[in-house]
Amino acid sequence: MKHHYLRRIILPVTLIALVVGVVASLTLAKSYRQYRQRSNQEIAALVGVVVTGGDAREVITNLRQPSIDQISTGTEVLRQYGYFASDYASNSAAWLCWRVLVVIVIMLVAFALTAIAYFSWRDWRRQRQITGLIDYIGRLNERIYDLHLEENSEDEFSILSNELYKVMVLLRETADNNQKARQDLETALADISHQLRTPLTSMQVMIDNIYEDLEMPVAVRQDFLRSISHQVESMSNLVLTLLNLAKFDNGSIRLRQHPISAGELLNEVRGRLEVLADLQGVNIVIAGDLSAKAKLDKHWQVEALVNIVKNCLEHSQSDSTVKITVHNSPLFLRFTIKDSGEGIASKDLRHIFERFYKAKNSAADSIGIGLSFAKTVIEADNGQITVKSEEGKGTEFTVTYFK
Repeated sequence: MKHHYLRRIILPVTLIALVVGVVASLTLAKSYRQYRQRSNQEIAALVGVVVTGGDAREVITNLRQPSIDQISTGTEVLRQYGYFASDYASNSAAWLCWRVLVVIVIMLVAFALTAIAYFSWRDWRRQRQITGLIDYIGRLNERIYDLHLEENSEDEFSILSNELYKVMVLLRETADNNQKARQDLETALADISHQLRTPLTSMQVMIDNIYEDLEMPVAVRQDFLRSISHQVESMSNLVLTLLNLAKFDNGSIRLRQHPISAGELLNEVRGRLEVLADLQGVNIVIAGDLSAKAKLDKHWQVEALVNIVKNCLEHSQSDSTVKITVHNSPLFLRFTIKDSGEGIASKDLRHIFERFYKAKNSAADSIGIGLSFAKTVIEADNGQITVKSEEGKGTEFTVTYFK
Protein backbone atom coordinates (compact mmCIF):
# COMPACT_ATOMS: atom_id res chain seq x y z
CA MET A 1 0.00 0.00 0.00
CA LYS A 2 2.88 2.43 0.80
CA HIS A 3 4.51 1.73 -2.56
CA HIS A 4 1.10 2.24 -4.17
CA TYR A 5 0.70 5.75 -2.70
CA LEU A 6 4.37 6.61 -3.43
CA ARG A 7 4.07 5.60 -7.06
CA ARG A 8 0.62 6.98 -7.84
CA ILE A 9 0.31 10.10 -5.67
CA ILE A 10 3.35 11.39 -3.77
CA LEU A 11 5.95 10.95 -6.51
CA PRO A 12 3.93 12.65 -9.31
CA VAL A 13 2.89 15.55 -7.07
CA THR A 14 6.48 16.04 -5.87
CA LEU A 15 7.81 16.05 -9.42
CA ILE A 16 5.21 18.62 -10.46
CA ALA A 17 6.08 20.81 -7.47
CA LEU A 18 9.83 20.57 -8.27
CA VAL A 19 9.29 21.49 -11.91
CA VAL A 20 7.15 24.46 -10.94
CA GLY A 21 9.74 25.48 -8.34
CA VAL A 22 12.60 25.35 -10.84
CA VAL A 23 10.66 27.37 -13.42
CA ALA A 24 9.69 29.91 -10.75
CA SER A 25 13.31 30.18 -9.53
CA LEU A 26 14.65 30.79 -13.04
CA THR A 27 11.97 33.41 -13.65
CA LEU A 28 12.76 35.04 -10.31
CA ALA A 29 16.50 35.13 -11.11
CA LYS A 30 15.86 36.83 -14.43
CA SER A 31 13.53 39.31 -12.76
CA TYR A 32 16.22 39.96 -10.12
CA ARG A 33 18.76 40.90 -12.81
CA GLN A 34 16.30 43.14 -14.62
CA TYR A 35 15.32 44.83 -11.34
CA ARG A 36 18.96 45.54 -10.46
CA GLN A 37 19.65 46.96 -13.90
CA ARG A 38 16.63 49.23 -13.80
CA SER A 39 17.34 50.39 -10.26
CA ASN A 40 21.00 51.16 -11.13
CA GLN A 41 19.94 53.26 -14.11
CA GLU A 42 17.49 55.27 -12.04
CA ILE A 43 20.01 55.90 -9.25
CA ALA A 44 22.76 56.88 -11.71
CA ALA A 45 20.36 59.19 -13.57
CA LEU A 46 19.36 60.97 -10.35
CA VAL A 47 23.02 61.41 -9.34
CA GLY A 48 23.78 62.78 -12.81
CA VAL A 49 20.94 65.31 -12.52
CA VAL A 50 22.18 66.47 -9.11
CA VAL A 51 25.79 66.80 -10.28
CA THR A 52 24.87 68.83 -13.37
CA GLY A 53 22.65 71.09 -11.26
CA GLY A 54 19.33 70.02 -12.66
CA ASP A 55 16.06 71.24 -11.14
CA ALA A 56 13.09 69.30 -9.75
CA ARG A 57 11.42 69.06 -13.16
CA GLU A 58 14.48 67.32 -14.60
CA VAL A 59 14.59 64.96 -11.60
CA ILE A 60 10.96 63.92 -12.18
CA THR A 61 11.61 63.48 -15.89
CA ASN A 62 14.59 61.19 -15.26
CA LEU A 63 12.54 59.09 -12.84
CA ARG A 64 10.04 58.46 -15.59
CA GLN A 65 12.53 58.03 -18.43
CA PRO A 66 16.23 58.08 -17.43
CA SER A 67 18.48 59.93 -19.90
CA ILE A 68 21.48 58.08 -21.28
CA ASP A 69 23.73 61.10 -20.70
CA GLN A 70 22.59 61.49 -17.10
CA ILE A 71 23.04 57.76 -16.52
CA SER A 72 26.63 57.89 -17.83
CA THR A 73 27.44 61.00 -15.75
CA GLY A 74 25.95 59.54 -12.58
CA THR A 75 27.69 56.19 -13.06
CA GLU A 76 31.08 57.90 -13.39
CA VAL A 77 30.52 60.00 -10.26
CA LEU A 78 29.48 56.90 -8.25
CA ARG A 79 32.66 55.11 -9.35
CA GLN A 80 34.80 57.94 -8.19
CA TYR A 81 33.41 57.51 -4.72
CA GLY A 82 33.78 53.71 -4.75
CA TYR A 83 30.11 52.86 -5.24
CA PHE A 84 29.92 50.30 -8.04
CA ALA A 85 26.91 49.08 -10.01
CA SER A 86 26.86 45.75 -8.19
CA ASP A 87 26.15 47.60 -4.95
CA TYR A 88 23.35 49.89 -6.05
CA ALA A 89 20.30 47.68 -5.56
CA SER A 90 21.80 44.51 -4.12
CA ASN A 91 20.22 44.76 -0.72
CA SER A 92 16.73 45.79 -1.83
CA ALA A 93 16.68 43.39 -4.79
CA ALA A 94 17.92 40.49 -2.71
CA TRP A 95 15.42 41.29 0.02
CA LEU A 96 12.56 41.35 -2.50
CA CYS A 97 13.66 38.18 -4.25
CA TRP A 98 14.06 36.24 -1.00
CA ARG A 99 10.59 37.28 0.11
CA VAL A 100 9.12 36.23 -3.24
CA LEU A 101 11.04 32.96 -3.13
CA VAL A 102 9.72 32.17 0.35
CA VAL A 103 6.18 32.88 -0.80
CA ILE A 104 6.65 30.60 -3.83
CA VAL A 105 8.05 27.79 -1.67
CA ILE A 106 5.17 28.09 0.79
CA MET A 107 2.64 28.04 -2.05
CA LEU A 108 4.31 24.99 -3.63
CA VAL A 109 4.36 23.12 -0.34
CA ALA A 110 0.72 24.01 0.26
CA PHE A 111 -0.15 22.89 -3.27
CA ALA A 112 1.74 19.62 -2.87
CA LEU A 113 0.10 18.82 0.47
CA THR A 114 -3.34 19.72 -0.84
CA ALA A 115 -2.85 17.65 -3.99
CA ILE A 116 -1.54 14.69 -2.02
CA ALA A 117 -4.47 14.91 0.39
CA TYR A 118 -7.03 15.19 -2.42
CA PHE A 119 -5.63 12.36 -4.53
CA SER A 120 -5.19 10.19 -1.44
CA TRP A 121 -8.85 10.76 -0.50
CA ARG A 122 -10.01 10.10 -4.04
CA ASP A 123 -7.90 6.94 -4.26
CA TRP A 124 -9.18 5.73 -0.91
CA ARG A 125 -12.77 6.39 -1.97
CA ARG A 126 -12.24 4.61 -5.29
CA GLN A 127 -10.59 1.64 -3.59
CA ARG A 128 -13.51 1.40 -1.20
CA GLN A 129 -16.03 1.42 -4.07
CA ILE A 130 -14.07 -1.17 -6.03
CA THR A 131 -13.76 -3.35 -2.94
CA GLY A 132 -17.53 -3.10 -2.46
CA LEU A 133 -18.16 -4.19 -6.04
CA ILE A 134 -15.69 -7.05 -5.75
CA ASP A 135 -17.45 -8.23 -2.59
CA TYR A 136 -20.79 -7.96 -4.36
CA ILE A 137 -19.62 -9.98 -7.35
CA GLY A 138 -18.34 -12.56 -4.90
CA ARG A 139 -21.85 -12.85 -3.44
CA LEU A 140 -23.30 -13.71 -6.82
CA ASN A 141 -22.38 -17.33 -6.18
CA GLU A 142 -24.83 -17.18 -3.29
CA ARG A 143 -27.56 -15.86 -5.63
CA ILE A 144 -27.64 -12.45 -3.98
CA TYR A 145 -28.45 -9.91 -6.67
CA ASP A 146 -29.00 -6.72 -4.66
CA LEU A 147 -26.93 -3.63 -5.49
CA HIS A 148 -27.56 -0.36 -3.62
CA LEU A 149 -25.99 2.65 -5.35
CA GLU A 150 -25.76 5.50 -2.84
CA GLU A 151 -24.18 7.86 -5.34
CA ASN A 152 -25.06 8.49 -8.93
CA SER A 153 -22.79 10.81 -10.90
CA GLU A 154 -21.35 10.88 -14.40
CA ASP A 155 -17.82 9.68 -13.70
CA GLU A 156 -16.46 6.45 -15.12
CA PHE A 157 -16.94 4.48 -11.94
CA SER A 158 -20.61 5.45 -11.63
CA ILE A 159 -21.16 4.46 -15.26
CA LEU A 160 -19.50 1.11 -14.55
CA SER A 161 -21.65 0.66 -11.44
CA ASN A 162 -24.83 1.41 -13.37
CA GLU A 163 -23.92 -1.01 -16.15
CA LEU A 164 -23.07 -3.67 -13.59
CA TYR A 165 -26.41 -3.09 -11.89
CA LYS A 166 -28.18 -3.61 -15.24
CA VAL A 167 -26.30 -6.87 -15.72
CA MET A 168 -27.24 -7.98 -12.23
CA VAL A 169 -30.92 -7.18 -12.82
CA LEU A 170 -30.76 -9.17 -16.05
CA LEU A 171 -29.13 -12.07 -14.24
CA ARG A 172 -31.77 -11.96 -11.54
CA GLU A 173 -34.59 -11.90 -14.11
CA THR A 174 -32.95 -14.73 -15.99
CA ALA A 175 -32.59 -16.73 -12.79
CA ASP A 176 -36.23 -16.08 -11.88
CA ASN A 177 -37.38 -17.01 -15.38
CA ASN A 178 -35.28 -20.17 -15.31
CA GLN A 179 -36.72 -21.08 -11.94
CA LYS A 180 -40.25 -20.51 -13.21
CA ALA A 181 -39.47 -22.44 -16.40
CA ARG A 182 -38.21 -25.37 -14.32
CA GLN A 183 -41.34 -25.29 -12.20
CA ASP A 184 -43.54 -25.08 -15.29
CA LEU A 185 -41.62 -27.96 -16.84
CA GLU A 186 -42.06 -30.07 -13.72
CA THR A 187 -45.78 -29.27 -13.67
CA ALA A 188 -46.11 -30.00 -17.39
CA LEU A 189 -44.27 -33.31 -17.07
CA ALA A 190 -46.48 -34.28 -14.15
CA ASP A 191 -49.61 -33.39 -16.15
CA ILE A 192 -48.36 -35.21 -19.23
CA SER A 193 -47.52 -38.24 -17.13
CA HIS A 194 -51.00 -38.17 -15.65
CA GLN A 195 -52.62 -37.74 -19.07
CA LEU A 196 -50.67 -40.65 -20.50
CA ARG A 197 -50.87 -42.93 -17.49
CA THR A 198 -54.66 -43.25 -17.57
CA PRO A 199 -55.04 -44.33 -21.21
CA LEU A 200 -51.96 -46.55 -21.00
CA THR A 201 -53.38 -48.31 -17.96
CA SER A 202 -56.74 -48.73 -19.68
CA MET A 203 -55.09 -50.07 -22.84
CA GLN A 204 -52.95 -52.47 -20.82
CA VAL A 205 -56.03 -53.87 -19.08
CA MET A 206 -57.92 -54.35 -22.34
CA ILE A 207 -54.92 -55.94 -24.06
CA ASP A 208 -54.44 -58.33 -21.11
CA ASN A 209 -58.12 -59.30 -21.32
CA ILE A 210 -57.87 -59.95 -25.05
CA TYR A 211 -54.67 -61.95 -24.58
CA GLU A 212 -55.91 -64.05 -21.64
CA ASP A 213 -59.52 -64.59 -22.69
CA LEU A 214 -59.21 -66.65 -25.84
CA GLU A 215 -62.97 -67.28 -25.88
CA MET A 216 -63.92 -63.58 -25.63
CA PRO A 217 -66.92 -62.77 -27.81
CA VAL A 218 -66.06 -61.08 -31.08
CA ALA A 219 -68.25 -58.06 -30.31
CA VAL A 220 -66.48 -57.44 -26.98
CA ARG A 221 -63.10 -57.90 -28.62
CA GLN A 222 -64.05 -55.38 -31.31
CA ASP A 223 -65.18 -52.88 -28.64
CA PHE A 224 -61.86 -53.27 -26.84
CA LEU A 225 -59.92 -52.75 -30.08
CA ARG A 226 -61.95 -49.64 -30.96
CA SER A 227 -61.33 -48.26 -27.48
CA ILE A 228 -57.59 -48.95 -27.78
CA SER A 229 -57.56 -47.24 -31.18
CA HIS A 230 -59.33 -44.22 -29.69
CA GLN A 231 -56.84 -44.03 -26.82
CA VAL A 232 -53.90 -44.27 -29.22
CA GLU A 233 -55.36 -41.47 -31.33
CA SER A 234 -55.86 -39.28 -28.24
CA MET A 235 -52.30 -39.89 -27.10
CA SER A 236 -51.00 -39.17 -30.58
CA ASN A 237 -52.90 -35.86 -30.67
CA LEU A 238 -51.57 -34.96 -27.23
CA VAL A 239 -47.96 -35.64 -28.21
CA LEU A 240 -48.35 -33.75 -31.50
CA THR A 241 -49.93 -30.73 -29.78
CA LEU A 242 -47.21 -30.67 -27.12
CA LEU A 243 -44.54 -30.90 -29.80
CA ASN A 244 -46.07 -27.97 -31.69
CA LEU A 245 -46.33 -25.93 -28.49
CA ALA A 246 -42.69 -26.58 -27.75
CA LYS A 247 -41.75 -25.44 -31.25
CA PHE A 248 -43.70 -22.22 -30.82
CA ASP A 249 -42.12 -21.65 -27.39
CA ASN A 250 -38.56 -21.93 -28.66
CA GLY A 251 -39.27 -20.00 -31.87
CA SER A 252 -38.44 -22.80 -34.27
CA ILE A 253 -41.73 -22.36 -36.18
CA ARG A 254 -41.80 -19.49 -38.68
CA LEU A 255 -45.26 -18.47 -39.80
CA ARG A 256 -45.77 -17.91 -43.53
CA GLN A 257 -48.30 -15.14 -44.00
CA HIS A 258 -50.32 -14.92 -47.21
CA PRO A 259 -53.54 -13.06 -48.03
CA ILE A 260 -56.51 -15.29 -47.28
CA SER A 261 -60.24 -14.60 -47.16
CA ALA A 262 -62.31 -15.22 -44.08
CA GLY A 263 -64.64 -17.51 -46.04
CA GLU A 264 -61.81 -19.75 -47.24
CA LEU A 265 -60.36 -20.01 -43.74
CA LEU A 266 -63.66 -20.72 -41.95
CA ASN A 267 -64.96 -23.16 -44.56
CA GLU A 268 -61.88 -25.32 -44.02
CA VAL A 269 -62.42 -25.15 -40.26
CA ARG A 270 -66.03 -26.24 -40.69
CA GLY A 271 -64.99 -29.04 -43.05
CA ARG A 272 -62.56 -30.40 -40.45
CA LEU A 273 -65.32 -30.53 -37.83
CA GLU A 274 -68.32 -31.73 -39.86
CA VAL A 275 -68.20 -35.28 -38.48
CA LEU A 276 -67.99 -34.11 -34.87
CA ALA A 277 -70.78 -31.57 -35.47
CA ASP A 278 -73.01 -34.31 -36.89
CA LEU A 279 -72.31 -36.58 -33.94
CA GLN A 280 -73.11 -33.78 -31.50
CA GLY A 281 -76.17 -32.70 -33.47
CA VAL A 282 -74.87 -29.13 -33.67
CA ASN A 283 -75.02 -26.86 -36.70
CA ILE A 284 -72.05 -24.60 -37.57
CA VAL A 285 -73.22 -21.31 -39.10
CA ILE A 286 -70.85 -18.79 -40.73
CA ALA A 287 -72.02 -15.19 -41.26
CA GLY A 288 -70.61 -11.75 -41.96
CA ASP A 289 -68.20 -10.42 -44.57
CA LEU A 290 -66.68 -13.65 -45.85
CA SER A 291 -64.74 -11.81 -48.55
CA ALA A 292 -62.69 -9.92 -45.96
CA LYS A 293 -58.97 -10.71 -46.19
CA ALA A 294 -55.94 -10.64 -43.93
CA LYS A 295 -52.34 -11.88 -44.14
CA LEU A 296 -52.23 -15.06 -42.06
CA ASP A 297 -50.59 -18.45 -41.93
CA LYS A 298 -53.52 -20.55 -43.13
CA HIS A 299 -52.29 -23.90 -41.83
CA TRP A 300 -51.67 -22.83 -38.24
CA GLN A 301 -54.70 -20.55 -37.94
CA VAL A 302 -56.94 -23.36 -39.12
CA GLU A 303 -55.44 -25.52 -36.36
CA ALA A 304 -56.10 -22.78 -33.77
CA LEU A 305 -59.68 -22.10 -34.86
CA VAL A 306 -60.46 -25.83 -35.03
CA ASN A 307 -59.53 -26.14 -31.36
CA ILE A 308 -61.79 -23.22 -30.41
CA VAL A 309 -64.80 -24.36 -32.45
CA LYS A 310 -64.29 -27.94 -31.25
CA ASN A 311 -64.47 -26.71 -27.66
CA CYS A 312 -67.77 -24.97 -28.46
CA LEU A 313 -69.17 -28.10 -30.11
CA GLU A 314 -68.26 -30.32 -27.16
CA HIS A 315 -70.11 -28.02 -24.74
CA SER A 316 -73.20 -27.44 -26.89
CA GLN A 317 -76.52 -29.20 -26.60
CA SER A 318 -78.02 -31.24 -29.42
CA ASP A 319 -80.02 -29.26 -32.00
CA SER A 320 -78.17 -26.06 -31.12
CA THR A 321 -75.95 -23.78 -33.20
CA VAL A 322 -72.37 -22.59 -33.07
CA LYS A 323 -72.27 -19.28 -34.91
CA ILE A 324 -69.09 -17.75 -36.37
CA THR A 325 -69.47 -14.10 -37.36
CA VAL A 326 -66.89 -12.17 -39.41
CA HIS A 327 -66.22 -8.49 -38.69
CA ASN A 328 -63.92 -6.52 -40.99
CA SER A 329 -62.30 -3.11 -40.58
CA PRO A 330 -59.21 -1.33 -41.96
CA LEU A 331 -57.39 -2.20 -38.72
CA PHE A 332 -58.36 -5.80 -38.05
CA LEU A 333 -60.20 -8.96 -39.07
CA ARG A 334 -62.31 -10.34 -36.22
CA PHE A 335 -64.16 -13.62 -35.66
CA THR A 336 -66.74 -14.09 -32.89
CA ILE A 337 -67.45 -17.75 -32.15
CA LYS A 338 -70.53 -18.17 -30.00
CA ASP A 339 -72.32 -21.21 -28.65
CA SER A 340 -75.44 -21.58 -26.50
CA GLY A 341 -74.07 -24.32 -24.28
CA GLU A 342 -73.58 -24.69 -20.56
CA GLY A 343 -71.09 -21.82 -20.25
CA ILE A 344 -67.99 -21.51 -18.07
CA ALA A 345 -67.91 -20.78 -14.35
CA SER A 346 -66.42 -17.41 -13.43
CA LYS A 347 -63.69 -19.04 -11.32
CA ASP A 348 -62.62 -21.13 -14.34
CA LEU A 349 -62.91 -18.38 -16.95
CA ARG A 350 -59.57 -16.70 -16.21
CA HIS A 351 -57.71 -20.03 -16.34
CA ILE A 352 -59.08 -21.67 -19.48
CA PHE A 353 -56.07 -20.61 -21.61
CA GLU A 354 -53.61 -22.16 -19.15
CA ARG A 355 -51.98 -25.40 -20.17
CA PHE A 356 -53.53 -28.57 -18.75
CA TYR A 357 -56.22 -26.62 -16.92
CA LYS A 358 -59.55 -28.44 -16.83
CA ALA A 359 -62.72 -26.63 -15.84
CA LYS A 360 -65.33 -28.38 -13.75
CA ASN A 361 -67.55 -29.05 -16.80
CA SER A 362 -64.74 -30.30 -19.05
CA ALA A 363 -65.25 -33.50 -21.00
CA ALA A 364 -63.99 -36.66 -19.35
CA ASP A 365 -61.32 -37.20 -22.01
CA SER A 366 -60.30 -33.53 -22.14
CA ILE A 367 -56.56 -32.87 -21.92
CA GLY A 368 -56.81 -29.15 -21.18
CA ILE A 369 -54.34 -28.03 -23.81
CA GLY A 370 -56.39 -27.17 -26.90
CA LEU A 371 -57.31 -23.59 -25.96
CA SER A 372 -53.78 -22.91 -24.72
CA PHE A 373 -52.43 -24.09 -28.06
CA ALA A 374 -54.96 -21.91 -29.93
CA LYS A 375 -53.96 -18.82 -27.94
CA THR A 376 -50.25 -19.42 -28.61
CA VAL A 377 -50.80 -19.81 -32.38
CA ILE A 378 -53.12 -16.79 -32.68
CA GLU A 379 -50.75 -14.49 -30.78
CA ALA A 380 -47.84 -15.70 -32.91
CA ASP A 381 -49.73 -14.38 -35.98
CA ASN A 382 -50.23 -10.86 -34.56
CA GLY A 383 -53.61 -11.68 -33.08
CA GLN A 384 -55.35 -11.93 -29.76
CA ILE A 385 -58.13 -14.00 -28.25
CA THR A 386 -60.60 -13.14 -25.50
CA VAL A 387 -63.55 -14.95 -23.98
CA LYS A 388 -66.69 -14.11 -22.10
CA SER A 389 -69.17 -16.60 -20.72
CA GLU A 390 -72.06 -17.04 -18.35
CA GLU A 391 -73.17 -20.34 -16.90
CA GLY A 392 -76.29 -21.63 -18.60
CA LYS A 393 -76.15 -19.03 -21.40
CA GLY A 394 -73.17 -20.08 -23.47
CA THR A 395 -69.69 -18.86 -24.31
CA GLU A 396 -68.34 -16.37 -26.84
CA PHE A 397 -64.75 -16.38 -28.08
CA THR A 398 -63.41 -13.30 -29.92
CA VAL A 399 -60.41 -13.76 -32.20
CA THR A 400 -58.85 -10.57 -33.61
CA TYR A 401 -56.11 -10.46 -36.25
CA PHE A 402 -54.57 -7.02 -36.56
CA LYS A 403 -53.72 -5.79 -40.03
